[in-house]
Amino acid sequence: MATKSEAIDDSKSIAGSPPSYNTIHNIQVKCRQPSVFSFLSVRQRRATALSRIRDLVSATYVTPSSIEPIVNAYIHDLTVAELSDLLQTPNIEGHTALYWAIVNHRREVFSAFIGFISKISSKCSSDLRLACMQTSDQASFLQLNFQNTNSKDESLRRFLGCPPDEIEVHHGVELDDHQFVASFRIRMFQKRLHATRELNYDFVARGRIWWFRFYMGSKGRWIAGYGLSSPSLPASPRPSLLLETGNGEPGRETPPKRVFKGVGIESTNTLVSEEYIGNVDGQRFVSMTWELDDQWVTYNNPTDVDCDSTLHAKLEITLKE
Repeated sequence: MATKSEAIDDSKSIAGSPPSYNTIHNIQVKCRQPSVFSFLSVRQRRATALSRIRDLVSATYVTPSSIEPIVNAYIHDLTVAELSDLLQTPNIEGHTALYWAIVNHRREVFSAFIGFISKISSKCSSDLRLACMQTSDQASFLQLNFQNTNSKDESLRRFLGCPPDEIEVHHGVELDDHQFVASFRIRMFQKRLHATRELNYDFVARGRIWWFRFYMGSKGRWIAGYGLSSPSLPASPRPSLLLETGNGEPGRETPPKRVFKGVGIESTNTLVSEEYIGNVDGQRFVSMTWELDDQWVTYNNPTDVDCDSTLHAKLEITLKE
């Protein structure tokens, strides 16, 4: 199944990434306690604030420098807790204000609002995942920590002092509207995979949330696989997995056996998420996998990682039109 494959130029990457969630949370936007002399009821104050919030997250242009003064001027009659609840309630066309800030590409507004929220509710989290998916906003998806990582691996990575892995999704001009390339830089790959037996990654591309995993299969063989996460719609992808580097030299492509071509989902079959219950054409698939070599990941095989023990992998997908 392994064949040679041309490496796709991934010099194009997502630009304009938002600040990290931790950085966003440290943004200080003044919010005063309600005045005891206010003649407005709680309901009236919430309605007034919501009206202003709708204006800020609408598609109408607002000068970035004016956003913080607007926020301070019109929502100062709410407590931080009240504002956090208001921002996470689906009260604008069935979605939260944060959802519309992402969908309408209002980065500055999103940054100002998220500073009031110490913990994102599960309902709001689902709404934001949907927003990132619909806009293929991989940068926000990562910064909001929505990737489905293995908790055991996350603890191990921190214990080892290993920097976070990197995921980049490319939709460059050299690719058509039905293609994308997801590039992974997985640090201390062999040590972590041996200890946890599974490494998980989620990302957004072409209007869907995808997962990508390395894990030990039921027959004692290492497996690489991918699929769709809810609420993604079904797809008919044709994939290729390229494991780069070799002989301790970053950027050097491995021998042909390290390129795993996939025949993809046939036109009469469909890839779906595990939660999808709708009808599809042909047979339903919830994942596609590649069975790797017996000795593919070993401590004494330096060709699988670069000189920093980092695995470089590319998942190339072409979707059926």
